Amino acid sequence: MSKNALIKILVVLIVFGLAVWYLYPTVILYGKPPDVRTEYLLKNPDILKKVLNVGLDLQGGMRLVLEIDRSTLDKDAQKDVLDRAYTVIENRINGLGVAEPTIQKQGSDRIIVELPGLRDETAAKRVIGSTAQLEFNLLREPAELQRAIKVIDDVLAGKKTEDATAVDSMDSTAQKRAAETEKARQLFEGAEEEETKDSLGAGEKKKLLSFSEHLIALGSQIGVRDRNRAVIDEILSRRDVREGLERAGLGGSTFLWGHETQKQGNSVFRPLYYVKSRAELRGDIIKDARAQIAQGGMDAGQWEVNLEMNREGARKFSRITGANVGKFLAIVLDSTVYSAPQIREKIPYGRAQISGSFTAEEAKGLAIVLRAGALPAPVTIIEKLTVGPSLGQDSIRKGVFASLVAFVVIVLFMVIYYKLSGVFADIALLFNLVLVMAAMAAVNATLTLPGIGGLILNIGMAVDANVLIFERIREELRLGKTPRSAIDAGYSRAFVTIMDSNITTLITAFILLWVGTGPLKGFAITLIFGIIASLFTALFVTRLFQDAAVGSSARKRISI
Repeated sequence: MSKNALIKILVVLIVFGLAVWYLYPTVILYGKPPDVRTEYLLKNPDILKKVLNVGLDLQGGMRLVLEIDRSTLDKDAQKDVLDRAYTVIENRINGLGVAEPTIQKQGSDRIIVELPGLRDETAAKRVIGSTAQLEFNLLREPAELQRAIKVIDDVLAGKKTEDATAVDSMDSTAQKRAAETEKARQLFEGAEEEETKDSLGAGEKKKLLSFSEHLIALGSQIGVRDRNRAVIDEILSRRDVREGLERAGLGGSTFLWGHETQKQGNSVFRPLYYVKSRAELRGDIIKDARAQIAQGGMDAGQWEVNLEMNREGARKFSRITGANVGKFLAIVLDSTVYSAPQIREKIPYGRAQISGSFTAEEAKGLAIVLRAGALPAPVTIIEKLTVGPSLGQDSIRKGVFASLVAFVVIVLFMVIYYKLSGVFADIALLFNLVLVMAAMAAVNATLTLPGIGGLILNIGMAVDANVLIFERIREELRLGKTPRSAIDAGYSRAFVTIMDSNITTLITAFILLWVGTGPLKGFAITLIFGIIASLFTALFVTRLFQDAAVGSSARKRISI
């Protein structure tokens, strides 16, 4: 055997070895039953970066069409809102750990998201659609809360509201503030007693008219029956109530609902916080956010989100906490208070926690949203398509069956028509399929239903190259050339035709990859790898087999 032949054999073995290496994780993953596969993925999440992924149309998943609401933006902010929203959504989806998601812009206001294999649709929609406006707001003092409650009650009762000057003169001493604080405490306790007396019988229920009658003490804060949220929202949204608070000098504050509820007796209550409208800090100071289980304190064993601020945020947070020791700082996400811890001391290192009876999924989803940043404008899910795994499995079964039928028919034809040379072509064809799948796994590509169509087309194109070569060899043999000369002439003269047809197809495939979306890209990727693999197997691998069969003898016959 010549040195040149040994080099060719070594090249083929190296390529085959690399193909097996890159394809091995895919075989391991998809060789497991679905339930075992899910558990395996949880323990080995990095394997998703090493395997040939399966598209939405094959394994099921979710497709969302998001629309951006521009009504809240000024003219300057609207210029690049689609690009900014796209970047934030892309970062959030990457945090979800979905294999090969597809994110596309459509028009000037829409983004299409495809999430193959996603099972928790609710969590995905919550993470993708949340505006994530994170703010840190100081709670108002109890005396200021009492003043606001009294103003609202007076407005509802039709009484004239005192202006800010009169209120300030009445509240000029610390004794008056302490008296009002005590009055507020008594008011809430009284409201709590009234709620306790409230019977389940419809005829005995007391019709609550004033704002204060809806309130109950929840620890150091106030709360409302969860079923009465709509009533409170209606009261607080009234124009005369807002104007009354403005006249009383309380316009720089707002009431916000809490995230979690508390149960007392047979009733469920939701906290209502009175906070400063102006945020002390916003979410752009977040450097990192991680979900983990609390290790100590009252929330030990529960999920929480730990925040780490950037340098500027840590400096401001240190200053704010140092200047407000003893006060409460609300952590507000999308106008909902997740927690309102009391500032016990200055916090110099820019770290904070968000707690709120989270499930593991909620905490992880919130951490993803905070890490990715806030959306520049609200987004609405205007279309949702869910592809079930049963439909995907049916597509896979039919696609694999079509591929096998095409492969078997071509194998039989080549063996019958070209004899031993046909066997060489069939072996090269099998090698071709392995190379294509391995190349797609190496670049972490996604196999879609059109991609399976590309594989079937690739089978025909790979054989076509061998047919051109074998027919050329037959012509050379008819001219009286020796087997060795016929093989040399057949491969050299068919080379130009094969390269011409495959390169033009390759250019078309690259154009599809460039301008195409979704299924077209899956088809184009499969076709590109298939063309490259078929050129290698047709011009190199089958030539190696033919050379080995004929050897150095010029008289040995070719089985063709």
